[in-house]
Amino acid sequence: MAGKTDSKSVKKKYLISLEETRSTIAMICSVIVFLCTLAAVFYMIEITGDDEENSLHYFTVLSNLFSATAAAMMFPYAVEGIRKKRFILPRWVVLFQFAAATCVAITMIASLAIILPTQGISKMTGPNFWLHVVTPACTVILFQCVETGINIKFKEILIPLIPYSTYITVYTVMVVFVGADKGGWSDFYMTMAFWPPWVSLILMATIGFVITVLMRIIHNKHAKQTRLRIAKSWSQDLEPTELHIEAFGLGRYIGSKCSIEELTVPLDIFRMMSEKYGVPLESLTKAYVKGAIDAIEERQKK
Repeated sequence: MAGKTDSKSVKKKYLISLEETRSTIAMICSVIVFLCTLAAVFYMIEITGDDEENSLHYFTVLSNLFSATAAAMMFPYAVEGIRKKRFILPRWVVLFQFAAATCVAITMIASLAIILPTQGISKMTGPNFWLHVVTPACTVILFQCVETGINIKFKEILIPLIPYSTYITVYTVMVVFVGADKGGWSDFYMTMAFWPPWVSLILMATIGFVITVLMRIIHNKHAKQTRLRIAKSWSQDLEPTELHIEAFGLGRYIGSKCSIEELTVPLDIFRMMSEKYGVPLESLTKAYVKGAIDAIEERQKK
């Protein structure tokens, strides 16, 4: 009996600490990415001379602004996660993060593989180093390290390719078809310096597609590991009564901490429990809600 009690206690503490860790990591990382990215972008704009290419013409700057927006969108959910002891990111926010992280990953890899060898180290110093390496790396880490358990579908790899392909189209029009002498952009990415522009177009499209697929694979693998790590904390021989007691106890804990006006139900966790042990999802949810309501009513009486 003592062994089972200790096991259940550890499991409950693990689930609670997991939610708190998720929320804390998301909040800290989102603030760091947001502030560092904006600082680097605005400094880049500030030091760019009037006779130089507009900073907002660069995919580097635009993709970093995109990533700063994505980081800012995560912050309120992280704060709510700390307050409610339950970290939840809507699927659309995860996909927005996926698009932003993929775009800056393209920026980082392209700069190290293409810009650095062809244009030299001078293009990778100062704010360029931050925008090409530091903030993209932080954004990718933020996206991959914040545990959501949400799988990205294969068809959803088109989402990051929308802003990326849009920029490629605009760049091609402004550089190849308009030209700097007619009010367009200069070929600052040197797409026509070594081969015809269509070769650069195919090369960049391929790089974007490959990086997007890799980002999806890594994210989905991490999401699967998160779910397995939670499931491993459960004993193989738990009875339905014990599961309901666990759900009830978790509900009491959350009910003692959450806002009286609202309650978040961890359906993803209960769904995994239901699939593993064959216990109806509805009964686990009812036990959880009952525990939460009891705790909330006790708080109101006090």
